[in-house]
Amino acid sequence: MTIGKSCLWLTTRIVVVGLVASLSILAPFLPGVQSMNSANSINIELEKLEMIDLSALGTPNLDLWDPNLDLLNNNGENENENNRTTMYNLTTETVKGVGNINESCRYKLQIDINITNSLTNDILGESNFKGTCSPTDTTGTNPQDDLPWHTPRKNWLEFPDYIYKTTGFNHVSINWNPCGNQPAGYKQPRYDLNFYTVIPQYRTYMLCDTYKIPEVCQYNQTTHQGRSMFTIPRLVNDPNLLANMPLHFQPDPEFPEAFQYEGLIHYNSKEENFPQTVADWELPTFLMSTYDAAVVSWRAMIPQSFLKGKDSAESSQSQFYVFQTMMGLPSEWNMEFERKTGIMSVFLHGTSADGVCGSEFDRVKNEQQYGIVFEDEDEQDDIDIDIDGSKNIENSAPNFN
Repeated sequence: MTIGKSCLWLTTRIVVVGLVASLSILAPFLPGVQSMNSANSINIELEKLEMIDLSALGTPNLDLWDPNLDLLNNNGENENENNRTTMYNLTTETVKGVGNINESCRYKLQIDINITNSLTNDILGESNFKGTCSPTDTTGTNPQDDLPWHTPRKNWLEFPDYIYKTTGFNHVSINWNPCGNQPAGYKQPRYDLNFYTVIPQYRTYMLCDTYKIPEVCQYNQTTHQGRSMFTIPRLVNDPNLLANMPLHFQPDPEFPEAFQYEGLIHYNSKEENFPQTVADWELPTFLMSTYDAAVVSWRAMIPQSFLKGKDSAESSQSQFYVFQTMMGLPSEWNMEFERKTGIMSVFLHGTSADGVCGSEFDRVKNEQQYGIVFEDEDEQDDIDIDIDGSKNIENSAPNFN
């Protein structure tokens, strides 16, 4: 396979399939057209979710980044429970409308992680894919954890159902990338906070034929699942736009890259401050990814160079989306870091996907945070209670119907 042939296939695939993908996204708005979504092609509803192997997604907890690490004693116990910080928090508020604008329900999702150990002990790869980060299989492994340099260190956590229903995000994965990744100036050590709109089990089916280092999807795919990597949500009326993405967000114009379990990467290469070189990347930013013509992730990227050696750091960014049907996507995000606590906080701000606000939101949140404990010793498992009062044993997996 030559790169020239691969690129030609991809270009054709994007143009032809893009039109088909647009129809699937527009389907809910067309009379007489049956609604379609990504899950239809994989039939995830026919699978037993608890039987699906999730190990490829990383470690299924965020213990490595626990914001309370500094409160633990030598026995791993929390010495001061009153000072304990929650790893995530979601709040909502009603924003009054002005003029012809109706009032809206806005959410703020906060993720706190402790990066003290990372800043102090992590062994960094060389920027710009040089030295230990050269794109070959001859650079060995990182002596810190004996993993290949280009392997993201992934820890993830599934959110409670009330967070999914408010934001549209099912789970978050914190990825430490010692070498960074494409494109351009992002090839340097960085933290990625990836927020996924699909369940973890669905991501395990996002597979493809791969090549290169770091490993990416080939352009010539032999399976439906692999070809879905390059099916993108172009609009029929304007193929230059992608649904549920900011203006100018596209795959890389020269070498589009898709990754197993992640999807096809999109970003704005036309942005005025887009970092063409490693030295140009000064502020945190975000990317998005798609699979089978749907947005599957929104990811904040923070270069470690933005934090290292500073007493504090902060940044913010706002965005709007073209033909937005996923109403929970964040319209603004910001991050803060304080060296004295070691905590890096990431905040997502957006419109509540289900419109539940105020006291009603608090009621729903409390219902799902507390479980029922059976008095029978054989049934002393906590069971989450969903909004409709039904028992939810599968951690509130999103409904794709």
